[in-house]
Amino acid sequence: MSGIHTTRLAASKAHRHFVNEARRAVRKTGWQAPDGPISPALVGAELLPVAVPPTLEWAFGYRGDLRFLQFGYTAGRRQFGYSDGGDDLPSDEGLWTWFLRHPVVTSHLPESRYPTLYGRFASETERPALDQILRSGVALPVCHCLLLDRRDRRAYISQRDQTMILFALMEPEEGDAHTVFVDGLLMSSGSESYRQPVPVEFVDELRRFLDSQMPAPTVRDRLPVEP
Repeated sequence: MSGIHTTRLAASKAHRHFVNEARRAVRKTGWQAPDGPISPALVGAELLPVAVPPTLEWAFGYRGDLRFLQFGYTAGRRQFGYSDGGDDLPSDEGLWTWFLRHPVVTSHLPESRYPTLYGRFASETERPALDQILRSGVALPVCHCLLLDRRDRRAYISQRDQTMILFALMEPEEGDAHTVFVDGLLMSSGSESYRQPVPVEFVDELRRFLDSQMPAPTVRDRLPVEP
């Protein structure tokens, strides 16, 4: 058995162990899965009152096909990226900063309230693994992310620990949605080419969409400012 195959197998087993432990911990709380589709609100995510650009995920390089996707910084590496429940894949930090500071977005996600969304962390301490959290109940500093529901085209502000639980609950009972192992990272099918440049039209469409959501200037706004 090759070293790469062994590492891939270990990563898959670790991911499946995490999923099982997360589900077990949730069941211990008495939580029952709803009959209908799972909503991010069930894990504490808050719906954002903003229209979701149709090319949001494509502009940041996502090529997978899973329903939920999170954007944000990892506390350990301070690296911006996205994840659909597998490992975090790096993405365009400059575009992310532009997105957060766009007038349509920034009033709902101000840096003063969500500093970790902007890569600002109060502590340099490495966060423990989720299985350690589930076993010992370690208290953690809050780390936020933007959670995208790709099916319903809705965006949420969420804590990364909440999205980790959501991802675990969304995994199929048998098997795994994350079976691809590239560059030492476990990911879903379709994400193998995550390093390829993003087509410029996706980014342009993202920018045009957000700009189009800006309120039209009123007559008073267009009046010259008197000296």
